Amino acid sequence: MKNRQGIAMCKILFVGNDIAFFFSHRLPLAQQALQAGYQVHIAMPEPPDHPLVHRLRELGISYHPVALRRMGRNPFHELAAVFSLYRLYRTERPDLIHHIAIKAILYGGLAALFQRSGQSLFAFTGLGTLFTHEDRGTRLLRHLLEPCYRLIFLPARTWALFQNPDDLNLFLDSGIASRERAFLIRGSGVNLQDYRPLPEPDGIPVVMLASRLLRTKGVDEFAGAAALVAASGVSARFVLVGDCPDNHDAIPEARVHAWVRQGRLEWWGHCSNMPAVLVRASVVCLPAHYREGVPKVLLEAAACGRALVASDIPGNREAVRDGENGLLVRPRDAVSLAAGIMALLADPEQRMRMGQAGRRLVEREFSVEQVVDRTLTIYRQLLMS
Repeated sequence: MKNRQGIAMCKILFVGNDIAFFFSHRLPLAQQALQAGYQVHIAMPEPPDHPLVHRLRELGISYHPVALRRMGRNPFHELAAVFSLYRLYRTERPDLIHHIAIKAILYGGLAALFQRSGQSLFAFTGLGTLFTHEDRGTRLLRHLLEPCYRLIFLPARTWALFQNPDDLNLFLDSGIASRERAFLIRGSGVNLQDYRPLPEPDGIPVVMLASRLLRTKGVDEFAGAAALVAASGVSARFVLVGDCPDNHDAIPEARVHAWVRQGRLEWWGHCSNMPAVLVRASVVCLPAHYREGVPKVLLEAAACGRALVASDIPGNREAVRDGENGLLVRPRDAVSLAAGIMALLADPEQRMRMGQAGRRLVEREFSVEQVVDRTLTIYRQLLMS
């Protein structure tokens, strides 16, 4: 709780639905909050005996398992998740709840409506399929849930944090969020000590897509571009890095194995040491279909001095300055993607210049220290309001 002398005893609770994402995107923030004197708590769906939960406790962070499933759609389970968060908020009475990503924002926001104190920060790391897909079912769900988002933003103690101006303006224009209670911090930051620029390796150039293997990440287009580049006679290795998650949008493993058998691409699977993986590439791609927050993998690749090719969508535009540190291509278009890739494969000098420009961009605007400092400044502002 807040004491009369300052904010040293304030309790911050992070709420999300993926502990691995928290470690890769928010752990430096939690550690700096600890060093600043905050009590740090985390609520995630993983069981208490999960290895990453043990790691959190070793760091001095309190952990609370909650019934918040990443892909759950059973209405009874989803209602149980809201009540699980409500009970946690009532028990712990945090001074600030930092909700991470769409589902935690909606469910945590509904639970927080019944709290009489404490600030809520809703951090959008991208708008997810709810705000990007236009199929009939998603449009209906969006129509039903939009009033809920308006509801959770009604209390004066609620605030929004966005990663790119397109998402911010969408919420402002729709009247869901207000400019007076909205912040913009682009991305979650890159550790420049871990991600260092190295020369491209010798041999056949490697074109890499490092992501969960989802249709909306542009994996099909990447495989299509690989076939087009090979048919043109250009020599390159196309590599997928990532796993096929338990997700309705996932690429079937059988399809990936078929591409490998056809010689279209390589599949390296899940890799935990991304600094070592990204420097093996000559070009790093992210041909995602729909708006991203600010894709961390693009910033990490830029920090490693790699030229980028990405779809021209919100979020990607923050990481890729077209013609400066990479190329933006048409979304959902394997031909456009292949053309961008071939343009960089044909010009090693351009790749080097773009890689150098990307490193400078990350140093100037996207280091983890900058992001953490800006976020802690927001914390202090909210806790003093």
